[in-house]
Amino acid sequence: MLGKFLSFLAWAGLYRIPLMVLNDQNPTPTNLTVTPTQVADVTASFMEVLVDSFVSTDGKKVSYLALEQSPFYTKDFEDFRTLLKIVDPSKMSDQERKSFFINLYNILTIDALLSMRSLPRSTISVTKFWSRYAYQVGPYTLHLDDIEHGILRGNRPHPTTSSIMFERNDPRLRLTLEPDHRIHSALNCGAMSCPRLNFYKVEGLSNNLDNSMKDFCTEAVSNVGGSSLIINSIFEWFTSDFAPTEKLTMKFLSECVDDANKKKALAEAADGRRRYTFHYDWALNAFSGVSEDRVKVTVYLQSLCSDTVRFFTSQLYPTWQDLQDIIDLEFVPYGKARATPLESGGYKFVCQHGQEECYGNLVMSCVQNSLPISTQVDFFNCMFSQRNPAQAGSKCSDDLGLDWTPFEECAKSDQGAELLYQNGLRTAALKPRLHFIPTIVIDGHYDDYQLRLSLLAFKNQICNMYQGPPHQSCL
Repeated sequence: MLGKFLSFLAWAGLYRIPLMVLNDQNPTPTNLTVTPTQVADVTASFMEVLVDSFVSTDGKKVSYLALEQSPFYTKDFEDFRTLLKIVDPSKMSDQERKSFFINLYNILTIDALLSMRSLPRSTISVTKFWSRYAYQVGPYTLHLDDIEHGILRGNRPHPTTSSIMFERNDPRLRLTLEPDHRIHSALNCGAMSCPRLNFYKVEGLSNNLDNSMKDFCTEAVSNVGGSSLIINSIFEWFTSDFAPTEKLTMKFLSECVDDANKKKALAEAADGRRRYTFHYDWALNAFSGVSEDRVKVTVYLQSLCSDTVRFFTSQLYPTWQDLQDIIDLEFVPYGKARATPLESGGYKFVCQHGQEECYGNLVMSCVQNSLPISTQVDFFNCMFSQRNPAQAGSKCSDDLGLDWTPFEECAKSDQGAELLYQNGLRTAALKPRLHFIPTIVIDGHYDDYQLRLSLLAFKNQICNMYQGPPHQSCL
């Protein structure tokens, strides 16, 4: 209770959260002599071991629990924190300093997360995370914001506060580097939408940053098939690091990606011929190190069902906000509808609550087919929060910054009918047969008892079924 109160005071500017220097208690070595160049190389090698041993093969997730229980964390991290206290990074070359601080930022992020009593749901849920955790690096105390904005971004203003890290007489100014937009493809903030975790050695650094930037540009753009693009929010927050304007940032992205379809779509966005919205998944990038351990949830639903509305808005959506990093979620919009194939092609649908519900189901099927799951959840929650969910597609598209036209066209087309029909086949294949909407299938299983639990306490049910490491929101 006290912690929440202090967090509120900090948010209100009435309490200053103390800086946590993670190597403050480590003794300063007196019998160890290393050069700044050697420390830059050791830091890259240290990060290489961390990535090879405790990061998923795609670079997106960290096995925090396995790392915390390993000798690498209990011993090698201690040695590394001690080493940091005797290096002067101002004596590194620019390339050495850039390699050193990219790797150090990622190491400090992971170390900060493991320093907590339990893993948070996300780094953004930790009050002032980026200005709260620091290392003593030789004569300098540096937190995460200092490293990113003060050093690697050349002391450019923070994108949310417009303040700079180092004032005129701050000795840390000598550490600043020429701004390099490519660092945004290398710094990992502990979230699912962050760039891949990797290690960056001094030798070949520029080529490695070029490659990571290309990979990140490609991963940052989705929903190319529709008329709206979904783009990683880093390109919104740091627009000025990539180009003078947001439209020119779209042009930068179009030149950065290799995929021809994405390149064309981004060029259209730069010219104002295609809409786009920004999105960032802040869920913690954690996995067990053994398997994904996510709880598989499939929700069979329909657009005008009051029980569906109640479950979605009071159970599923709040649970998703807390536990999306451990839920593998999908929707099957169809419910108790019936479909009849027509001789002329297409299908005739009859729905439990009338033709308007059929139209809502068609819209949901088209949204389901076009958007990532996190955006689907936001879209459907918006629909179910309106008086008439079946007719809320246009409003919800506007609210989420999406172009309504492709969803509307899909819902009235043979494509939409085929999508809904396929959802009907999946619904009909359920065993035991579906008899209530919504039906919630968890890890391939459902029955009446489980359904009652889902309708009343969905979050508790997910927490109880989750087999991974302890989750902050399940404590």
